[in-house]
Amino acid sequence: MKEAIANIAIRIVMFWSRLTMRAPFLIASRRVEVTQKNLLLRILQKNEQTEFGKEYGFAGISSVQEFRKRIPICDYNALEPYIKRQQEGHAELTAADPVFYARTSGTTGRYKDIPMTKSGVNQIKRFQKQLAYSLWSKTNFFKGTVLGFFSPGIEGTLPNGIPFGSTSGANYESLSSIFEKKFGIPKEAFNLSDVEAKYEVYALSALVFGSTTGVFSVNPSSLLKVCILIEKRAEELLATLIEGDERKILKGTASILPQLRAQMKSTRRTILSRALKTDRSIPPDILWPSLSTLVTWTGGSCGIALDKLKRYLPSGVKVVEVGYASSEFSGTTNVDVDRNICLPIFTDNFYEFVGQEDWESNSPKFLSLTELELGKDYYIFVTTPSGLYRYDINDVVRVTEGLGNCPGLIFVRKGKGVTNITGEKISEDQVIAAVSAGLKSASCVADTYLVLADEEASTYRVFVELSQDVSLVTITEKIEAELRQRNSEYDDKRASGRLKPVKAGRFLDGAGQAIKAKFLEQGVREAQYKPPVLSYWNEWAEWIGEWAEREEP
Repeated sequence: MKEAIANIAIRIVMFWSRLTMRAPFLIASRRVEVTQKNLLLRILQKNEQTEFGKEYGFAGISSVQEFRKRIPICDYNALEPYIKRQQEGHAELTAADPVFYARTSGTTGRYKDIPMTKSGVNQIKRFQKQLAYSLWSKTNFFKGTVLGFFSPGIEGTLPNGIPFGSTSGANYESLSSIFEKKFGIPKEAFNLSDVEAKYEVYALSALVFGSTTGVFSVNPSSLLKVCILIEKRAEELLATLIEGDERKILKGTASILPQLRAQMKSTRRTILSRALKTDRSIPPDILWPSLSTLVTWTGGSCGIALDKLKRYLPSGVKVVEVGYASSEFSGTTNVDVDRNICLPIFTDNFYEFVGQEDWESNSPKFLSLTELELGKDYYIFVTTPSGLYRYDINDVVRVTEGLGNCPGLIFVRKGKGVTNITGEKISEDQVIAAVSAGLKSASCVADTYLVLADEEASTYRVFVELSQDVSLVTITEKIEAELRQRNSEYDDKRASGRLKPVKAGRFLDGAGQAIKAKFLEQGVREAQYKPPVLSYWNEWAEWIGEWAEREEP
């Protein structure tokens, strides 16, 4: 009865969202250029009396062209002094005070505090509502229980008393009570400092709820880890739920166990126990009998984990792209989950682009949304109501099918995701495509792979986590052929002998999880982790031996 009432309430909310949010957004997509210009001028007008606004003459800007002439491209290092002074109470970047700081985590351990005004927080809510409407209108995501994996919303406060935390956590904290009741994982789990305890709770939650119709896991590796944990420990985890025995679980898990046990139906216990007794495992259709939709990142290196994850899900589960999002801003929203059309949130952010090749020129040409070409890759720059101006996030996006007069965008890679030994400029997306083709040729899926440019040896080293019964020879030959086909400069350098053939090695079992753990130790948030796929040998040489088989002399 409670679930039926909740579904009726969600239906009412969604009808209202269609009238007040989705319909106006789609109408505005037919006049993107005007919408973008008006948005930019509003942002500048509201902030013309800030220190940044006075320094760059916001008051005198009346066009996009003038904006580009006066305001330089800014990365975080350029804006950080303003952010620090703003934290001391000065109106540096925005007239409105920040109410939250999204703290990013990086591989170096150095964090960034991204200011969010009330407008910025409302943008998160609009992003969330757009995605929710798309899921409700085209899937059964909200029909039953939803399992959502999030970071803590508030992780602490700055000296000025303003809270900081993760964007995904802020997303969860901003959920209305109607939707929050749909989520099955106890919110106390997100605040557990012990990552392994957190995953035990996630795994137990997956076992408890046979009514799960939707899973929200921004990073597919998070859900993959849950599935592997259940695969390895299904018997003891189920026994813990049935008997309440805490001896085989971690302390953090034990504190949440009673809450989960109280929600597990007796019929669910019986079904899982029978499956374990019969098959010694829990098949996907038993673990996820009602699962309709997985919402996750599908682009870039996230595709590696996603490929393997699909083996743990029932056939027919719809995989929906979350959209291009970061701690700095919500970049796109998925408006058609059948085709995964992700439109830039042009009503909230002002966007600029430079062609991938053009960015390295002396005078790159900046383009608006309506000037982009389908299928081409661009560096993206954004101006937000929360104080990011012509912000360079160092991301490359690709133009896809859109709606109205607005193109779609998908994330391709970080801008630094390119290696170069002798002019070939191999990109991360080329590597992913080449290795994927190599694995497909051997009819296998790798847990992890990493390609390293060895400048001294003039070759690319490929490390793949595969079982011993899979030969690396065929895979390596296919990777080599794919790279030569996809990158003409690589082909030329190989033909001339300036580059040697790809050299392959095998990762030891568990290498992928060990690499991930190392990044987490360095300060990367678990939910934000994306497996590295392309780098330089000298950046990994000291410690890659911990995870790779020794090379034959």
